[in-house]
Formats: sequence, C-alpha cells, structure tokens
Amino acid sequence: MRRKIHQLEFDFRQHGGKRKGAGRKPKSAEAVMPHRQRSEKKRSEPLHITVRLADGLPSLRRGGALKVVLAALSASSDRHGMKIIHYSIQANHLHLLVEADDRKCVARAMNSLLSPLARALNKLWARRGKVFPERYHDEVITTPTQARNALRYVLQNGKKHGVVPRSSIDLCSSAPVFDGWKEQPSIASIPATPVVASVATASTWLLTTGWRRHGLLDIHELPKQKRHAGRPRANLADSSRRATSR
Repeated sequence: MRRKIHQLEFDFRQHGGKRKGAGRKPKSAEAVMPHRQRSEKKRSEPLHITVRLADGLPSLRRGGALKVVLAALSASSDRHGMKIIHYSIQANHLHLLVEADDRKCVARAMNSLLSPLARALNKLWARRGKVFPERYHDEVITTPTQARNALRYVLQNGKKHGVVPRSSIDLCSSAPVFDGWKEQPSIASIPATPVVASVATASTWLLTTGWRRHGLLDIHELPKQKRHAGRPRANLADSSRRATSR
C-alpha cells in the first residue's frame, strides 16, 4: 500500500518589508516631522523655515530666553551663504524667512544657528537634553503670491496664536523693522527703541519686489492656516508649557 505524502508548510518569520507596527517609534505622543528628501531650490527662491522646541520647555518669548534667541539670530543673520530676512519667535517654535545660495548653505547655516542656541538655552534653563529634537521644516517660495503669504504668516504669527492684539505688531518678530506695511503701525504700538534681532537685507526679487504686486500688508491681516503632512498641531496661547501649535 502506497502512503500519501503530504507537503508540510512552515511559517517562517519575516524580518524585512513593510509590517504593521514596525519602524522607529515616535519620541513623543505625536509623530515627528517625516524625514523626506527636501525639494530642490534655486538661488532666487527664498525659504520659509520652521523650527520646533522640545516638549515641556519654557517659552521662548519670555525673559532670558528671548534675549538668547535674539542674540543668536543676530549672530547668524548672514553666515555660510544664508541670510535671515525675517523671523518670528513664538512660545515653542521659530519661523524664519531666509535667502540662501543652495541647500548646503542652508544646512551649514542652520547648524551654526541651532547648535549654539540649544547650548545657550540649556545653560539658561539649567538642564541637559535636546532643545530642538526634530529637523527643521522648510518650504521653498517660488511665486509672488507665496512670498506675500509667507511674509504675512511669519510677521503676523503672534496674532494667529492669540498672543498679539489685532491692531498691534509682534515685538518678538522682525515686524517693527518691516517696511512693507500698508499703513505704518501707530507709535503707541511700537516702543521707541524696539529690541529686535539684526536681520539681513533681502536681495531676491520675490522678497523685494515680487510680493508687492499683490499689495502691501495690512496690519490687521491674519495669516492663513498652513498644513504640513504628518504633523497637525493645535493652536494654544503663549505659556511656559509646551504648546503643540504651528
């Protein structure tokens, strides 16, 4: 009598490929900025850069922290082929409008800005650990409309987060030295000697002439909501605790 031969099936463990739950886990409750390859940029195209603070740290808009950030921005306003044209300091993040020769210049300049700044803030707060745990996000500006929207978003960002009155300007930004307001802000809203970081003069067509084709900025304009893949953020007021807003 012949015996029937049955082929046995083995369930081998798979160590490669896409699997549910695989990969590095987020460092916090929220997903970090996706590590995608950055888009190409031309020398004539400015960048809108966003840098986020680690969770649970004090506000960057207060006391010694504000002075440290302003000093760091002044020192890095024109270094390694990158110029900081405008900035906005919020409780838990920074917005920068920059011009740069290429991506390598941006990488070197941002490292020269953020590394010393992180050390200075840690010293001020008497702590150790990462201050900027995620890589910065950037957006290439290619059109006059995009340039105007970026200027409005950066300079009016404090109003978006509810820390600046609608009829005033944000003194924790380069708004006091911006020359593109439709009507100059009232003297009462600007101190006689505003403490602002030294910024570089714009040289790209988009940040000097192009954006003005769509009209000067009104002090009452509010920035439009921006969304970036992977990181929706809530809008919280300025506080000493970490807010998760953009």
